[in-house]
Amino acid sequence: MTRTKRPGGSKKRKSEAIDERAAKRPNNTSEPIQNAAIAPTPPPEPTASAPAPVQSPAQPKLSDADTAHIKAYLDRTERPFAVLAIPASKKRKRSSASHQLIHDDLYDPRLTLQYEIKPFDKWSSLRKYKKFSVGSESIGCGECVLVKHTDETTGPIDYDAQWKARVLEIRALDQEHVYLRVAWLNRPEDLEIGRKRYHGKLELIPTNQLDIIDAMAVNGRIDVMHWDELLDDDPKAMPEEDQYFWRYTYDFVHTKSYSKLREICVCKTPQNPDELIVSCENNDCGQWMHTKCIAEAAVKPPTTNGTAKTPQKGGKAKKRASKVTTPTFNPDSRAVAIASSGDGELTAEVFIKGQPKGPNMEVSDKDEIVVTNSGDGVKRTEAVRCLFCQSPLA
Repeated sequence: MTRTKRPGGSKKRKSEAIDERAAKRPNNTSEPIQNAAIAPTPPPEPTASAPAPVQSPAQPKLSDADTAHIKAYLDRTERPFAVLAIPASKKRKRSSASHQLIHDDLYDPRLTLQYEIKPFDKWSSLRKYKKFSVGSESIGCGECVLVKHTDETTGPIDYDAQWKARVLEIRALDQEHVYLRVAWLNRPEDLEIGRKRYHGKLELIPTNQLDIIDAMAVNGRIDVMHWDELLDDDPKAMPEEDQYFWRYTYDFVHTKSYSKLREICVCKTPQNPDELIVSCENNDCGQWMHTKCIAEAAVKPPTTNGTAKTPQKGGKAKKRASKVTTPTFNPDSRAVAIASSGDGELTAEVFIKGQPKGPNMEVSDKDEIVVTNSGDGVKRTEAVRCLFCQSPLA
């Protein structure tokens, strides 16, 4: 289910401008920012060698009375601004066309949307900035941030529990009133279909769900990389174990649909980057497979087209998928995947040469499947074969 509560309340605080040159990026083991100082970082003055920064349309300087009026509104309003998405089927009204905006830089062109900000007059009165500062960290438009969803300030940051968002726009009245227009990056479990087996531990899904939040809700910056699944031969394209990443998107506004993921293996399921996959070396095949599926195939009974035949009334046979289970994985095992038959009689372990990789880990010296019978303890060894063409992978 999608979150229905977002931070955006105005909190009074006092801060001072921070020299951007002194900003340092915190590491992932830092303590939460205590009483974070928020200050908008104004764009640099244009020079002969540097063009003027992109800013919102020219605005008249606010009078003291206008400034006081907007400040009073921000201080008394818990959520002073709202972003309203405009359905693609709704025609733009001439009278409000100047208030309707389009955002087309949301990772995926399919996420482009038309939206309005209310109250537009107060939002447009705020000065636009390229960066803002939280603590000693300078954060700019286009960067991703952690967003607090509670006021808890003690203990280390729980990165998984923090909301994640991409900063699209920064506006401020003064150092005490800094606001960000953001697009949410959701965890798989935050969306309708939930977390699936193919989702990575640190996988995020960009959306076109926009909000305006108070900059005091920001708990620091994070790096989120794009993983292009088609770059099989580039090891740098793969996210590291501790790296947040995205590979597909969710259209929250228009279609409520996901972009397409690459399907692999006989199960036609996407890859989980936290789990090993292997490819067939047969030039006529070359298919990628989950090692988990290889283990599961080793404990299934003889099948036809991947399904077991079960006698039915009238002597007919009905195809039915064989049941397999996942036993407790021994962290000290060299196996990259393990599976058990439904009755627990057989357990298959898949070993791949050179795996697993990691400090102080014993690696396998060959590709093989070891199947153990729990009844008599007898083990048998099989070659690791392609699930498509049956060619040995070694």
